[in-house]
Formats: sequence, structure tokens, C-alpha cells
Amino acid sequence: MDQLGTVSAAPSYQKAGWAAIASGIIGITACGLILDVLLTRVSWIPSDRIWMLFDTFDIAVGVQFLLLIPAVFGLRTLSRQSPPELGKAAFATGKWTVIFVVLLVWLGIGDKIVSNGIYMIPQGVFGIWLIVVNWRLSRSLPRWLRWFGMIVGLGLALVGTCFVGLCFVYPSQLYIPHPPMESIKEVNSVANTFWHQLLYFASFMGVDTLPIWTILAGFQLLKKRRVAAIA
Repeated sequence: MDQLGTVSAAPSYQKAGWAAIASGIIGITACGLILDVLLTRVSWIPSDRIWMLFDTFDIAVGVQFLLLIPAVFGLRTLSRQSPPELGKAAFATGKWTVIFVVLLVWLGIGDKIVSNGIYMIPQGVFGIWLIVVNWRLSRSLPRWLRWFGMIVGLGLALVGTCFVGLCFVYPSQLYIPHPPMESIKEVNSVANTFWHQLLYFASFMGVDTLPIWTILAGFQLLKKRRVAAIA
């Protein structure tokens, strides 16, 4: 790697690193909001307070993933410094899945245009992408962080799978515009219980840990930036 290429990468690492850290902080806030919902929701039809928490959560998740876009670019730059480099298809997959998460989660605010859970599908694809990227960056990130990232990615992929499973229980999750909760009957079935229980586990495994991974990855990118700056 030539010195010019190393120096030119420094600003990219700085922007990506701070964006990843900010994404993680907002993601932790989002996790706190959804935990409040889980602990205080008492009825099938959400109260006004629960709807407010849902909407605030959706806004926060959108910002969290919006800030991941520079981080995706930063990981691509990182891969170029230490081959094997991320291919164009891999980079495009990461970038566009993040964009679709942002688009769908914000369209789901208020649960009126699309379901406020449909963003979990591209989020699941992002999880698969995260597994692949962490596997590929064997020369760029510490082993423990890569394995942590793959566990996070698996959790996100399971979350996306759970939403697809729940669509068979509640087909209205795919309707556009999304019908009001008052018109959807709660289903008490083995399938509904299974998918929700798996969703809780997968969310802890992937959604709750993603902010931690992005903060740690952000610090790694800032570390690479300092190394590039003095090279």
C-alpha cells in the first residue's frame, strides 16, 4: 500500500468512525425505548403513550441506520487497505439494505402507510451482510470483534426471519396502506407464540448488540485513521 493511499484514507476513517459511534449511541437509546414498550404495554391496542414510544423508536432506528451509511463506506475503505477487498456487489448490498431500512422504518411511523415492523426484512439482509463482511475483514479487524459482529449479524438475520414468519400469522403486516390495529384480531396460536419468543431472543442477540458492535467498530476506524495520518 502506498503512502498517498494511506493518507487519503484518513479522513474517510474519521468520518466513518464518528458516524458509527453516534449510530451506536442512538441505537442504545432506541433499545431503551422499545424495552419501555415491552415492559409497560398491557393491551393489544396500544395506548397513546405506547404509540408515542413506537414512533420515537422508529425515528431513532432510522437515524441509527442513516449514520451507518458512512460506516459502510469506511469498512469498504478498510477492506481496500488490507485485501481481500469488498467487491462492488457486497458494498452495494450493504449500502442499499441500510437505505431500505431507513426508508421503511420511517414510512412505518404511525403504522399507517406500511407496517412498523416491515423494516426488519432489509435489516435481516443487513445482518447477513454483516456476517459476510466480518468474515472477509480478517486482516483489518480484531478476531474478537469480527466474531462479535457475526453473532450480531446472525441475530439480525433471525429477526428478519421472524417477521417473515409472523406475516403468515398476520398477513396484514404486508398490506399497503397498513390497516389500523383496531381492525386486526389478535391471534393466539402456537405459531404466533413461537415466532414471538424467537423474536425476543433474536432481538437480544442482534438488535440490542448492534449498537455496541458499531461503537467498537467506530473506535477501530478512528484507530486506523490515526495510523493512516502518521504513515
